[in-house]
Amino acid sequence: MSSKLPFTQTLRLSSPNAPLEPGAAMLVGLGLGFTLYFVARGWLNAAVVLLFFFATWQLYVERREPALAAVERKPLLWLVAALVSPLLAVLAVQLLRQEFVLRYFDAPLRFLMCAVILWCLARRRVNFAALAGVAFPVAVILCAGMIFLLPGASRYFWGDRVATYFMDPLSLSQHVTIAGFLCLFLVDAAGQDATWLRALKYIGFAVAIGVALSTGSRSGWVMMPVLTALWLIGFKRHNSMLRALVVVAAILSVCVGAYFLSQVVHQRVDLAVRDTTEYFTHGLRDTSIGIRLSLLEINWLLFLQHPLVGWGFNGTPDIASMPQVAALTTPMVEGYRIHSGGHNELMQNMMRMGVFGLASRLLLFLVPLAFFARAARSVFATQRTNGYLGLVVVVGYTLAGLSTEVFNLIYAASYYGLLVAAFGAPAATVPVRADSEP
Repeated sequence: MSSKLPFTQTLRLSSPNAPLEPGAAMLVGLGLGFTLYFVARGWLNAAVVLLFFFATWQLYVERREPALAAVERKPLLWLVAALVSPLLAVLAVQLLRQEFVLRYFDAPLRFLMCAVILWCLARRRVNFAALAGVAFPVAVILCAGMIFLLPGASRYFWGDRVATYFMDPLSLSQHVTIAGFLCLFLVDAAGQDATWLRALKYIGFAVAIGVALSTGSRSGWVMMPVLTALWLIGFKRHNSMLRALVVVAAILSVCVGAYFLSQVVHQRVDLAVRDTTEYFTHGLRDTSIGIRLSLLEINWLLFLQHPLVGWGFNGTPDIASMPQVAALTTPMVEGYRIHSGGHNELMQNMMRMGVFGLASRLLLFLVPLAFFARAARSVFATQRTNGYLGLVVVVGYTLAGLSTEVFNLIYAASYYGLLVAAFGAPAATVPVRADSEP
């Protein structure tokens, strides 16, 4: 790979006093949006809206220009369709059920905006990877500074589990872990990093892992061995089976070491094992794991009763009249079901929207997964790097969605959608400069 930074070409000015080019302006928007994501509530949501309007205007201005031949249109169109699918699912279900609850359009609209941003980024040949190598380490360091150094920040903690004033430990653990592994994958991603830049990325990764462990949230911890394996086996190109086995053994050793050396990890893992055992042996539901398993069963049974369009968005189903479902609930489980949802992205949307919810979530996860996996096998370094960065995002969110409903929060939808757009555009673009080739 070349040592030149990809964004240096994009950030050039057409004349000394000229404004930033459209592609450079979008880079600035992406960089600022992600940098302040963890410390300013609503910041990334606003960045998505502004980038959407800017991208829409640029696409309108360029509507008569021929499409760039270097863009792989079919994979890009699939990715756009995946981002648009949640909005279409909500619209279809609300029309079929003749009910209109506007707030459920909030997160899907962010995905639609990110689809437009994705298309514009691809047309402008914007590669965010190099700038991301500064934005994400700084974002993570700012996050840690706010949590551990800002006076009064501890009042937002859940006991000894760290949080921020707008992110609970679960969301913070998931998002900061993804940001941390992006830092790791971005080391030397745009060529040989300067010493200070490489150090910044490694510091960002270490700080992110520290914050994630301090949240006490296992949903973020589960990502760590999986993404580490992706980095060591895939990104580092360990093609030998023996090397791959050695890497897996090393990861398992680190996990075992963390279990025995970290009191927080030890306690949380022991609690998960105990909760699971008591659920299946004694039917105990009022535990952290028991509640989640109960909600999975309940939502599956509710989905089977209304598989086409689900139960809709006007409140939650009254399960008192459903003996089979009521048998699975307790006052605590019912409280979580009403106030916190189903704690599973797929099952919760299947309950609400039936097959439309199922299809939209499968598209939202599986299409980007296939898209970025394809890019990760590209012969071109730019596509390959962005493919792996995209895999970090999609794999991380898929694992998070197993234990939480991740897209019921607008900022989470904005984070996922904008990351998919930022890494998806260059992953779908075949480099035309010789210095971008392997």
